[in-house]
Amino acid sequence: MLVALVATLGLSGVAMAKPISQRAGSPGFVPIPTNCTIDDSLPGSSSGSTNISGYMPSADFTSDNLVYSSYFDSYLNQSAQIQQCREQCYGYGQCKSALLAYQVPTPAGYYGTAGGVLESACLLYDAYLDENAFVAAPAGQYINETAGNIYCPP
Repeated sequence: MLVALVATLGLSGVAMAKPISQRAGSPGFVPIPTNCTIDDSLPGSSSGSTNISGYMPSADFTSDNLVYSSYFDSYLNQSAQIQQCREQCYGYGQCKSALLAYQVPTPAGYYGTAGGVLESACLLYDAYLDENAFVAAPAGQYINETAGNIYCPP
């Protein structure tokens, strides 16, 4: 069953990224233990790429596996944002992979809107992402993505 909670974050009036913040009902930020590993699961990551543009998780993968999403209007401090996104994934418990991307359309129904507004997004999945989970995104969407699967020993 798809459980998609949506949180909104804003950009402060100063020229710095507002970090992803915990909202009521959202997963907590839990530091990922050092004995866990995170691998990059983006298309082309085997060639050493850690950021890509133009690919998005398929509709089937998303409908089957998205457990949480947050949208915000910041495009700064990507390394801190992906760390926070991954920590929320780890804090969710069932989450296995996290994706941070920019220019992601908000879903229909987002705060009562028709959706489609391009925002930054942290998307959490209860399945591992791999290159086969991705499809081409519409031009100008899903840019500067960073994704990772979180593997922790039992």
